[in-house]
Formats: sequence, structure tokens, C-alpha cells
Amino acid sequence: MAKQNDPSTPSGRGGRASRVLVLLGLVVVALLITLAFVRPTSVSTAPDQVALHYSDGAFTPKRFKDCVESSRRQWDGPGDRHYSYPSSQTNFVFDDGDSDGAPITFVTKDGIEMTVEGVANLMLNTDCDALRGFHDLIGNRYVAYMDGDERSPGWNRMLSVYIARPLDTAIDRAGQKYTYTDLYTDPNVKAQWEADVVAALPDLVNRQTDGEVDFFENFAITLQKPEPPQAIKDALIAQQEAVARARASEAEAAAKQKAAEAQVAVEKAEAAKIQERINVLGRDGYLRQYAIDKGLNPYQPTTSGIIPNR
Repeated sequence: MAKQNDPSTPSGRGGRASRVLVLLGLVVVALLITLAFVRPTSVSTAPDQVALHYSDGAFTPKRFKDCVESSRRQWDGPGDRHYSYPSSQTNFVFDDGDSDGAPITFVTKDGIEMTVEGVANLMLNTDCDALRGFHDLIGNRYVAYMDGDERSPGWNRMLSVYIARPLDTAIDRAGQKYTYTDLYTDPNVKAQWEADVVAALPDLVNRQTDGEVDFFENFAITLQKPEPPQAIKDALIAQQEAVARARASEAEAAAKQKAAEAQVAVEKAEAAKIQERINVLGRDGYLRQYAIDKGLNPYQPTTSGIIPNR
């Protein structure tokens, strides 16, 4: 028969200790696995955030549960997921800098390509049903939900599709109603063009979602002065300089004409004054007075009284 270990011997005590350690290890692993499945999840929204809560535990199907309002902490079931979105204004900047998009080009009524920079402002519709629809159709696909307190790269990718493209279309369509000179030189025309873009943008943005609920709202836009190609700008400058020179020449001619007319008026007034004095003093009297006023002697001596007649 095989000889069994005596618990009182060192080898027996060592085997027993090994079995205890193995048992304890299994218990710890089981506890860790249990904690992984039963540990609750939490979400804490900032004042400018809202969140969506979805069940996603090991033994529960993934489905929508509820919406989490701004400035709220909430504890939910094990494995559940929370997706946060911004409730404050979103700015989509398009310019030559490190921004959300590049400057937008469009063609005017007279066929000139112009470029414009600016910023479009909007807000995500955070009504619970609308936000859930946005997440299921768009946000989850683009991973557009927030990364902690920051807007994620997925959010920017989503904007490049659902905002940038309709914005480009709105600017282009509105620009076809005006000439490039009016847009470049007339502030009133530029303001009306900007208003046309704002009016067209919401419908162009929200028609992409194929739903009855608008996912974006409260649109506003600020457009900088649109710029034509440099060659056209140079031609406009030359034209403006020519117009300025022509106006300066006209102004100079008008000034000379006014000066001449003023001189004639002065001379007429002086002539009338002289004629009035002649009427009072007579011609000879006026001439004598004129000579006296000029320091001359009108009474010159003559020899008619001292030379006898021969």
C-alpha cells in the first residue's frame, strides 16, 4: 500500500498549506469576477452637459433606460453605459487657421468665384427623445459623444458631415443671387446675403436625418467680407483709383468755376459801386476824387493864363 503523508510531519503540513493557498486564490478570483459583473456604474454631468443611460450588463440586453440632466450624479447598474453630449452652444469655425473647417468658396451671380471665412453657431436638441434619436442614428456611429469634459474627435467628424456640407450649400445658393462687386463693396448687400444663408441653413441641416425631429436648432452665422481672386481685387482697386482721380478732377474744375464766378461777382459789385459814385459826383468829379484817393494831384498847373495870345 502507498504510504500516506502524516499531517504531523513537515511534508504533510506543507501539502495542507498549499491546498489552502490554492483555495484562497480561487476565492479571490471569484470575488474579482463577481465584482466585475456587479460593480455599479455612475455618471456625473457638468452644467453644460446631458447624458443618455443605456443598460449593457453581462446578463441584460443593451437598451435605452433614461436621460440624465445637467449637473447631476447618478449611479446605475453593473456594466451600464452613459453617453454625454454638450447642451451649450456649438461653434463651427471655418477659416485658414487651426479650425473646424476650411474657408468656403462659392460662385456669384456674374460667375466670379469668391471665398469666405466665418463661424456658424448652433445647439444640439437635448430634448430626451430627440437626443436619443440623435445618438442612435448619428452620435453612436460617429462616436460623437463627449470624451470626459471635452468634445471628441468624433464630434468634429460629425460636424464636418452634418454642418459643413449644408453650410457650403447654403452659402453657394445664396451667393448666386448677388454680383461679386455688390458682395465685396456694399455692406447692405453682404448683410442680406448673410441673412439668406441663416434662413436656408436649418432646413438643409435637418433634412439629412430623415426624421420628424430636428436634431439641431438655434442657428446663427457670422460671415466675414467675401474675397474675390487677387486679380479681380487689383482690377477693382485700379477702377476705384481711376474713379477717385476723375472725381478729384471734377471737384477741382468745379472749385475753379466757383472761384471764377465769385471773382466776376466781386468785379460786378465793384463796377456797380463805381457807377453809383459817378452818378453822384459826375465823371470829372469821380476822376478827381479817384486821383486824390490814389495820392495824385488832380489840379495840375497850366500856362493858359500867363502866355499872351499871339
